[in-house]
Amino acid sequence: APGGLRTQGSTLQRAGTALQRAGSNLGLQRASTLPTEDKELRHAATMPMMYDVESARPCCWGLWKLQQAVGFVLGVASIIILCGIRPMETYPLANDMLGVTLLCGCFWVFEVIPIYITALLPLVLLPFFKVTTTQNVAQAYWNQIQMLVVATYLVDIALEEVHLPKRAALKLLLFTGVVQPAVLLAVFMSLCFLLSMISNGIAVTLMVTPFAISLMNAAEESARDAVAAQHSSSESESDDNGTDELTKDVQRFSDGLLLAIAYASTCGGMATLTGSISNEELIIVPKIDGHVDYRLWLEYAMPVALVTLVIAYGMLVLRYVKGLQLQTLTKEVLEYEYEELCKEFGTFSRDEFLVGFLQILQFFLLFISPLIGKYVRTPYGEKLLGDSTLAAFPAALLFFIPSSVRPGQSLLTWPAVHEKFDFGLLLLIGGGFAISRGFTDSGLNIALGDVISTLCEAGGVPNLLIMVLCTLSTQIFSTVTTASTLLPALNAAAANVLVNPLEFLLPATISCSFAFMLPTATPANVIVLAKSQDLPRPLRVRDFVFSGLPLTIIAIAIGSWLTSTMQVLVFDANSPFPQWAIDGINTVWVHVPGVVGGREVTAQGCLITDHISQTTCRLKNGTTIFPVSNYTSYMDMVMPGS
Repeated sequence: APGGLRTQGSTLQRAGTALQRAGSNLGLQRASTLPTEDKELRHAATMPMMYDVESARPCCWGLWKLQQAVGFVLGVASIIILCGIRPMETYPLANDMLGVTLLCGCFWVFEVIPIYITALLPLVLLPFFKVTTTQNVAQAYWNQIQMLVVATYLVDIALEEVHLPKRAALKLLLFTGVVQPAVLLAVFMSLCFLLSMISNGIAVTLMVTPFAISLMNAAEESARDAVAAQHSSSESESDDNGTDELTKDVQRFSDGLLLAIAYASTCGGMATLTGSISNEELIIVPKIDGHVDYRLWLEYAMPVALVTLVIAYGMLVLRYVKGLQLQTLTKEVLEYEYEELCKEFGTFSRDEFLVGFLQILQFFLLFISPLIGKYVRTPYGEKLLGDSTLAAFPAALLFFIPSSVRPGQSLLTWPAVHEKFDFGLLLLIGGGFAISRGFTDSGLNIALGDVISTLCEAGGVPNLLIMVLCTLSTQIFSTVTTASTLLPALNAAAANVLVNPLEFLLPATISCSFAFMLPTATPANVIVLAKSQDLPRPLRVRDFVFSGLPLTIIAIAIGSWLTSTMQVLVFDANSPFPQWAIDGINTVWVHVPGVVGGREVTAQGCLITDHISQTTCRLKNGTTIFPVSNYTSYMDMVMPGS
């Protein structure tokens, strides 16, 4: 029968698309080069080049691709040149630290070795270059920030185990009643945005993308069967045009839907501290933890995230939905998908309700953390409670509550954690901490500050320039590499020019999430690219570029203005260099009244200019203070930044 032949034909078409993929993605990351299994894809999301299985590997006895070998040569050459020439005479160790940083940067960018192992290189190299001690570096790899990541990931894994996002998406779609392309796109983007806020973008994309692909494949099969039935009844031989038109509509919408999932997950992750890796990199920057908490970041980033989400939705509607009539994605198709879900995983269970409740509880506890912290202090007023403690409470409950679906087991089991938890992320965060410590101990932070000091005199211009720099770097080198490398550098530079570190770090962190233009820019993009292999026509690089380029340009333009406004309203980031940012080594707090940034102050930060005797420092207005000890109190010296 024609209908049966066409149904089989769609299956053959889906199975035989390898040549089409190779031809449409020459020179860039291709969908067919990435794994589709979730276990491998979790790692490929942050290391796509490492998992590119189709490319030739002519270097190092078949271990490296050409670009990996280039990255190795550049990294090793950088450290050799800097250690040999030593251009920074004032701070000799800064040359070694810059060399180590460039080595790690090249290895991260070109994925010479797994990025998580690259994060261990500071532990290996910094003591040998006499930048700092092994103890100082090792302490960077395990602290309260890593525990916060562990706690949030445990709840994310539980959410994935009970398949709650897929059920929620189907229920939302069935509730709308009318299956319109624009509505369908809005439902998926809203769901991914909200889930990425309370979960993380990688987990959400992994959970939602397979369901979306299943839905699109069902719609395409329905289109082919409908056309086959129509022409069979009319005994027509030529039905290729009708089939092509209907299937092209489905394929066009499939492209838009997968991009929508990636973009919405990225936007949602932007809104919370634990939603994306770049945000987690922010809270590991020295002195920042405690001054950028969960609630304040949400207030600051939510407007930017929402505006970016709306812009992304509008772009995708114009490109993929306008004038589209998705006739084959009917309510019957959705009902069939829901029936299949119930057959495989059963009806809505107590496990799903409890895991969803614990996810919301974790989000709520982190949001009110500053309020709770006021009541959990020592008799002397010292803060005892942190975000990692509050996040760990719901995570621990997952192992105490029995499962109704799996008798004799808890809601979350250790085998599930062992299989799905990305332990390498802890090393990556630790590597960022280690590099930050090396910046301070070597004096590299002061040397880098001189490079951008002229930009700080331009008022609001640095905000836009920083966002452009970080966004372009993110498109080329990925959000993980950009955040790990640039955030510590910007923090160090801000201290050298006595600018509030938040004025640099807040817009930089936000712009690390403007990763829409290339498939390897962010883990969410990599995941939808890889999963699209299950479609008859997978995503292509040009799909990301044509949709992501205008979105990125508009996001930078609007985001620059919006971040400038919100960072003043929420963090007062344009205030003078704060006392909490003082490190006691390169900067000190001096009791010298004056006007800084248009504000009258009774004390202010001062940059040490004589690092041998540490008796001379320079104020923001250029005034030299000598001797420093005459203008500092004993407590300022023994407890800097307090």
